[in-house]
Amino acid sequence: MNPALPRRVTVHLLFRTPAGPRLLGARVLYGQDPATLARTLGGLPPDAPLRALDVITEVASTPGRNPTPLHVDRVVFATPDAAAHWPAILPPQGLEPGLAELLPEEPEPEGPLPRLRRMASYGVVTDPAGRIMLSLIADGFPGAGTWHLPGGGVDAGEDVRSALRREVLEETGQHGVVGRLITVSSHHRTPPNAGEVYAVWVFSHVHVAHPAPARVLEKGGSTADCAWFTPEQLAGLRLSTTTRRGLEFLIRG
Repeated sequence: MNPALPRRVTVHLLFRTPAGPRLLGARVLYGQDPATLARTLGGLPPDAPLRALDVITEVASTPGRNPTPLHVDRVVFATPDAAAHWPAILPPQGLEPGLAELLPEEPEPEGPLPRLRRMASYGVVTDPAGRIMLSLIADGFPGAGTWHLPGGGVDAGEDVRSALRREVLEETGQHGVVGRLITVSSHHRTPPNAGEVYAVWVFSHVHVAHPAPARVLEKGGSTADCAWFTPEQLAGLRLSTTTRRGLEFLIRG
């Protein structure tokens, strides 16, 4: 993986118009929520229902005499009545905005504190018995002592599904199949005396057909322990913000 690879996020909305289905896209700037931006693209009300259809990762070079490699994660939403048109509506030239439009850096505000940006992929990991796998956040990390959805940051050059399979194996020792996309949301906070943090969170279902002993494989990472839980046991656990968010989206969907 190349940590210096420039990265961008775009959002795309598929929706119906009197003339037929339409697909629009825009760059997601720092602090913007992808779903909120998608509704703005389509002129939809703030509470309009959307379905997350896909997250497409492109690693390519910009055209021209001095090509620049770029990693782009493209988040695709649709209104429920238009979702059936995906992916047939994909244009032959690819999704817009294109690489050349995405290359310029965003202006960074002046200030003494860092401004952190992250793309992360998390899984609601289940087994045939209906249990849910959670990982315990280690001391010294944000959310220490809470039970977390397996997952984490997407490396440069990596897609969200590959990242999730890798993280589930490292944090829980399980080989899972990444299934349907649950949703894509964002997390934006400014901790006291710390830098601003903005993340795009991708939530997917992961099924483990043949559960292995729950064990943390990564050494010195953010995971202290892991375990399977029944849905009834979740109410007695300290759950991380990410876990609560992912399960709420799952139940709502």
